Amino acid sequence: MTRKRVSTRRDVLKRTGMAVAGGTVVVGTSAAQSTNGKVVFTYDDGPIKDYTHAYQRAHREEDVPGCAAVPSAGVGTDGNLSAAQLRELEDNGWEIMSHSVRHRALGAMAVTEDIAPDDRKLYVESNLHGKMEGDRLVVNDGSQSATVTVRGRDSDERGEFVTLDSAVGTSFAADDGVTERYVDEVVRTSLRESRTQLEEYGVTVTNMVMPYGAYGPRTRELAGEYYTAVANGGLAIGGRGQIHRGGDITLPHLSRTMFRKGKMTETELAEFLDGVADRSALGILGGHSWHERLPPSRIKTAIRMAKERGIDIVTLRDALSSFDLTGKETNRTTQTTRTQADKTGTADDGLESGQQRTTSQSSETTAETGQPGFGWLATVAGVGGTAVLRRRLGE
Repeated sequence: MTRKRVSTRRDVLKRTGMAVAGGTVVVGTSAAQSTNGKVVFTYDDGPIKDYTHAYQRAHREEDVPGCAAVPSAGVGTDGNLSAAQLRELEDNGWEIMSHSVRHRALGAMAVTEDIAPDDRKLYVESNLHGKMEGDRLVVNDGSQSATVTVRGRDSDERGEFVTLDSAVGTSFAADDGVTERYVDEVVRTSLRESRTQLEEYGVTVTNMVMPYGAYGPRTRELAGEYYTAVANGGLAIGGRGQIHRGGDITLPHLSRTMFRKGKMTETELAEFLDGVADRSALGILGGHSWHERLPPSRIKTAIRMAKERGIDIVTLRDALSSFDLTGKETNRTTQTTRTQADKTGTADDGLESGQQRTTSQSSETTAETGQPGFGWLATVAGVGGTAVLRRRLGE
């Protein structure tokens, strides 16, 4: 069932060219006029704590927006955001983003052992692609490929592997850079249906966060067909933890950094925000609201630090709009600025599903969880698998 979206006070102000500073409406101002940059808060996985913790106890209190990246199959299931909560968040200035349908790792996985033609298993850096029987994978070394069908997954003393319903039929040498990935049909379906399903709940979806930060070459090509931007696409542009100058952004690829305690110190957060403000740039922060190291107090600290620097706290959609970016029209080489956060490894991370909460079988949201906070004002002028692999992949 579709829902006609009701215009909010924020929508009216945006259409009339006004913005808000604190409780004051400022005529003739816009986010594009800010001189201190913009920061976007993104929260992954769509857990209920996006609403109860990030939104109610942090963003709403600070009157600033956030972005919720939601696996569409999990909406309304136990422990996750409901459709009504998605609409409420959006009506109060939040942006709802795609996080795939079932939190699949849509990038490529490296094959770690040689493959013989009669092999019925693939040793890989992570067996995430083996969780759904019947999925089809492409094994490729750059010069030849083979399509196989998943039977399951497991691990032994040699590592994690994906089991197949028949022999590979071709030999591959792991040293040749062999990878396996979902066939295009699986990737396209996940990208397309996530947006379609979320929009059926009455919200607008134009951007996404890639589960686990898994963002291989083919996924990078396909993502831009369905979304304006991928908030955690740093692997496509030289690394995570970067900030972006508005005139040098190449969509859909953007970079973000995780800001929970243990991933980013307060000093590193200050340096990141200083870089945004000094360069009038765009910075994206990511987190999981269910994580004990990202309590509302930590979120409020980050928000207040941004406000102190005069940084606009906006949604990603509004940030891109303020830079006159539409995704299809921007094709420049990205020149980004690497911050101390990147040097110290404070990048996105993927987490085991067991580390967050139990999800329903139907949602199959198998990892990160976290989401946005609230704030009806998005364009205030001048105001503010394997755990190791998942940490490496998961922006």
